[in-house]
Amino acid sequence: MPAEPDALIFDFDGTLVESSDLHFAAISAAVARQGGAIARSWYDARTGLGRRDLCAAFAAGSDDPPDIERLVADSLAETGALVGMVRPNPPVVALARRFRGWRPMAVATNGESQVVTPILSATGLEKLFDTVVSVDQVKAPKPAPDLFLTAAARLGVAPVRCLVLEDSAEGLAAAKAAGMTALDVRRAETLVKIAALSPTSAHVKPGSLERRHGTS
Repeated sequence: MPAEPDALIFDFDGTLVESSDLHFAAISAAVARQGGAIARSWYDARTGLGRRDLCAAFAAGSDDPPDIERLVADSLAETGALVGMVRPNPPVVALARRFRGWRPMAVATNGESQVVTPILSATGLEKLFDTVVSVDQVKAPKPAPDLFLTAAARLGVAPVRCLVLEDSAEGLAAAKAAGMTALDVRRAETLVKIAALSPTSAHVKPGSLERRHGTS
């Protein structure tokens, strides 16, 4: 991990917010509309995939494949109706709150902006971040590095100076491909590390965010 990270980039689902129940409920309802069913264990093994890739993977393994475009659209609609199920992930949100105003921060997610924006608003987290990069704003989802590289470019920070918080194999691979250091928040030792990480411990100068980005 960089001794003095110049920016923090957060994955969204499963990292910044606890949203797996919402997304499983949404995809389950969408699959059911086409007469199918999806196992929670199957879904949990693929939470790092973007919506379209997830729907395509489900169709590929089905004896009676659903219409992928309809599945994507229906799951998006269901997700929008279930935003209230999402909760902030306390240790990761605490890290973001500690660094707000000290270092630029971004969200980089395989989620769509029409889903991510209302969840950030509903959870009161939107003001913590300088930019949000969603999958509909880049050419390729994770595990491609596009999301992270776009976030770093918007923050004006070299990729090697960014610290990424992630919770999936796809996200960790994307961070590596972007040349960034990543911490896996699923690991107990990571939670210990981020609990101890503060602007003081990272030797960050106060007010740097305001000076560099003109925010308040």
